[in-house]
Amino acid sequence: MVTGCGGRARYDGRLVQADSLMWSTPDSALAVLSALDTVRGAADSAYRDLLLTQARYKTYQPITARDDSTITRALHWYRAHNGEREKLTRANLYKGAVMEELDHIDSAMIYYKTAEAAADSTDYANLGQINTRIADLYRRYHGDMQACYEKSKQALRFYRLINDKQQQLACLIMVASSNGVVHKENSERLLHEASRLATELNDSASYFMCQELMCRQLLQVGKSYIKAKRIALDCYQHYGKYVNQHLLLDLADIYARTGVADSARYYIDKLNQLAHSTRSGQSTARYNFILSRISRLEGDSIQSALYDMQGHEVSDSIQNNKVKHIIHQVESDFNAEQDEQNQLKLKLLHWTIIALIVVGLAIIVSIIYTALRKQYVAHAIIRDLKKAQIQDHDDLLNQLDTKSAVIERLVSNLVPLLKYCSGNEALNSTPEIAKQIKETVVEVADEDFWRELRTFLDKKHNGIISSFASYPRITNKDLKFIELSCCGFSYIEMAMILNYSPRYVINKRKIIAQKLNLGIPLQDYLEQLLEGDG
Repeated sequence: MVTGCGGRARYDGRLVQADSLMWSTPDSALAVLSALDTVRGAADSAYRDLLLTQARYKTYQPITARDDSTITRALHWYRAHNGEREKLTRANLYKGAVMEELDHIDSAMIYYKTAEAAADSTDYANLGQINTRIADLYRRYHGDMQACYEKSKQALRFYRLINDKQQQLACLIMVASSNGVVHKENSERLLHEASRLATELNDSASYFMCQELMCRQLLQVGKSYIKAKRIALDCYQHYGKYVNQHLLLDLADIYARTGVADSARYYIDKLNQLAHSTRSGQSTARYNFILSRISRLEGDSIQSALYDMQGHEVSDSIQNNKVKHIIHQVESDFNAEQDEQNQLKLKLLHWTIIALIVVGLAIIVSIIYTALRKQYVAHAIIRDLKKAQIQDHDDLLNQLDTKSAVIERLVSNLVPLLKYCSGNEALNSTPEIAKQIKETVVEVADEDFWRELRTFLDKKHNGIISSFASYPRITNKDLKFIELSCCGFSYIEMAMILNYSPRYVINKRKIIAQKLNLGIPLQDYLEQLLEGDG
């Protein structure tokens, strides 16, 4: 017998039994729920609807519109009964899960965040699930690895508080993989911790995933090809049933980078034999770049160039999709704000009219003038709101146009550099430089990039950067501004790349011109030099 307190409902014992079985054996919970012919009262009906959705989802049954209707009924009931906070949290959580299964990703995110807001601060199990699902949405659909990293870290903290080691392992892998994209320095330590926990839980699949991710992190940061090869070969030899396209790509990449073309080709052939191999955009780009390296090692420069071009086309397509997503998000935010303003305007108009009618009926003839004056003020307020709305509408559109134009100019300014990199066989590392040049559009470049960009500009323009570096008053920071100016970036674009304000960039260029004792602006001087070099 389960008895509620504080006004909570008393539930059917069979429903409570099904709930207790949900985490350990959800199939048994579903069997108990399926045997229930009828339940008494709205509280039991809502509880059954919530548990049915949860059991079907946890037993991997196909999600249909029926499940959406079932969880929606439960959600409406719990919204109306504030004493059922934990079940309201769960109802929002599984409403979001159903929306995600039905490919309504934006709706799923809203329900997950609603569940997070509704959850009790000590409800660690549900908070862990919610943060895990939000992190996964950021990773898979939004490409926001920073947000994925933060939410998966929160989920890991909640699972540690309840000592749920299986969920800790899953979160550690997600934190490590997203951390490898965002920060890189802690990913190896996190993967070692995840490997230790997978060994403790005897989870071979998770241990293999940790090792495979560790190998890929080593390749990304270029730390040790020997260590990466040792890890990848160990995975390939001992975890054969878990071998996937990522591991085969890692092995092919390692051998291609170390100059062993036949071994690299062997693992590429193994990859092509996988019947279930469906490559993502990133994997397809990487696949083509590896084939480009292999073809170059085999002496086929034409085929190498073709693979390299295909890899860049896929990479550019991924980048364009990200840009489209950003623009779509800005448009969605604008539409939501416009709808909110329209609702506010309608409410204000509605209550103003009601107030005017009440005042007109209540007052005597001697104060009609006052009533008319109030009406005039009300219409003036409405006109001001309309003007403010139009101004806000125009401002948001201008921001959207400006952002799109800046992105378009940045991409167009990078085209000559990318063409030069892909067309000049003398610069062996130009694909890497081109890749890093594109990365500077969205993040501050590291010192390796600036060093390679300086080498690239010196080779293209007869040592132009080295000549500026010989001036005693010119610093490395000054050289970065000169290098970006040589690439044709405007002061606004330079501010975006270097994370400064446009005013700072303008002043900085004036200071550099003074250091060089120039009688003309720095940009004009550089254009003269580049024209003379051409």
